[in-house]
Amino acid sequence: MHIPEILTEEQTDNAVTLLKNYYTEPVSKGRIRTGARFDTWAGGGDAPEVVNTITADDVLAASFLSVRFSPTAVIGVLETRREDITALLAQIPVDLDLTALSRDEVEKVLGEDGPAWQLWNILRGKDLQKKEKWGIGPTKASKLLARKRPRLIPIWDSVVKNETKLKGSLTQWDDWYEALTKDSGALALHLDEIQRRAELPHPVSRLRVMDVVLWMHGTGGGATQPPTGEDEEA
Repeated sequence: MHIPEILTEEQTDNAVTLLKNYYTEPVSKGRIRTGARFDTWAGGGDAPEVVNTITADDVLAASFLSVRFSPTAVIGVLETRREDITALLAQIPVDLDLTALSRDEVEKVLGEDGPAWQLWNILRGKDLQKKEKWGIGPTKASKLLARKRPRLIPIWDSVVKNETKLKGSLTQWDDWYEALTKDSGALALHLDEIQRRAELPHPVSRLRVMDVVLWMHGTGGGATQPPTGEDEEA
C-alpha cells in the first residue's frame, strides 16, 4: 500500500504538530475538537466494565467523529443484536495489537472466519434483508470497532482512503498490517515517536495516532469536516 508522505520520517515535525493540535488546539468558541474526546469519553470503550459490550456511550463517542446513527441503527446495535455483538467481542482480547500480531493471529481474528470480520458484518447489517438494513456503512462500523478495540481496528473514512490510496475497507486490515509490520515495524515505532513528541494529554493507540495525523493532513489541519452522511460502500 501507499504510505502517505505525512507518515514518513521526513515529515515527523509536521505530523507531531498535527497530532498535538488535534488534541489541544481550541477551534470553536475556545473548545477543542469533539473528536479529541472519542478515546476517553465515559472511561473509554475498552474499559473493563464495558469491554465486551457496545454501549450508548460508545455510539455517542463515535458521533464525536462526525457520523450520525439512525434510531434504527442504535436500537439494532444496543438491543436487537446486543448478545451477538457481546459474544463476538468476548472472542477478541482487548490487548491485541495489530502491530504485534503474527500472520496466523491476523487470520484467526481478522480473517473472514474470525470474530472481528463477523462483528463487522453484523454492524454493517450484512445478514439482514436489504429493506431492513440500518445504515451503518464501513466508516461508522470502523469507528465503533475502533472505540472497542483501539489497538486492533483502524478507522476507515474517505480521508483515510484518499490519503493512502487504499482500494477499499474490506482489504484495509491486511493492508495496514503489512505496512505496520514490515521493516521490523518501522512505521509502528515511528507512530510512537510522533506521539511521544506531541505530549498529548492522554495516551492513544498507534492506530489512533495514524488516523488523526492522516485526517488532519487530509483536511488541511482540520479546516474542513469529514462527510456526515452515508458511509461509502466497499
